[in-house]
Amino acid sequence: MDLGIKGRVAIVTGGSRGIGRETAREFLEAGVKVMTCSRNGDQLKATCGELAKQTGGEIRGIVADMTQPGDQQRLVDETLATYGTIDILVNNAGTMYSGRFEELTEEGLQTQLDTKLFGWMRAIRTVWPIMRDKNWGRIVSLIGGAGKEPDPYMFGSGMTNSALLNMTKSLSTEFAPHNVLVNAVCPGWVATDLWKRNAGGLQKELGVGSEDEARRLASKKNALGRFGKPEELANAIAFLCSERASYITGVSLNLDGGRLKGLW
Repeated sequence: MDLGIKGRVAIVTGGSRGIGRETAREFLEAGVKVMTCSRNGDQLKATCGELAKQTGGEIRGIVADMTQPGDQQRLVDETLATYGTIDILVNNAGTMYSGRFEELTEEGLQTQLDTKLFGWMRAIRTVWPIMRDKNWGRIVSLIGGAGKEPDPYMFGSGMTNSALLNMTKSLSTEFAPHNVLVNAVCPGWVATDLWKRNAGGLQKELGVGSEDEARRLASKKNALGRFGKPEELANAIAFLCSERASYITGVSLNLDGGRLKGLW
């Protein structure tokens, strides 16, 4: 399918691995120019080199921490200096705060809020005027399903993600007159380093003897009975950022193998 976005410019935060990396690949294969970032400079450099070689596309990356307003502005400035404009923003750089109420600390929750809620809001604030003035834009944020279906084990992430879903819906209405579409993708368990790092806590929550057993039991919580693949998330993100999705805004799309049982 031709996504109709050849020549567009995308920022993908947290693009050195996992879902961010695969999203960058999808964009490059569609002819989109990509700027990405990571806190790991070596990994970022390797990823950009590999994706450029594999796709023949244009991709650049800078070392940046999306909790830092100065780094966010530098990312935007570097994108404008390199490509001249910004059409697409994918808010992917984030963290996950798992554990029940007794394990939640104010410091941990503040990190979660700084990274995702405030970090993503600042990112949107920096690109919004550019998209508004050209009357075209796509913003997609990755927001975990605990924002829709409260889970005691995902207490901290659930609070943050509910706020992000509210922000997505509100901004989709505000930005719509300028053809700037704002959507969310809500992943379930996905085979990424972030989810693998969480396996120890999941093992404790489920009361099993190994991380492998914890992942096996977790995968049974969705209808498909398996973890998702990063490329499966990337396919949906690229679609929502395309001309093929020109009548879709304010949507929070569940990509969780059927784990959430709610009607929205």
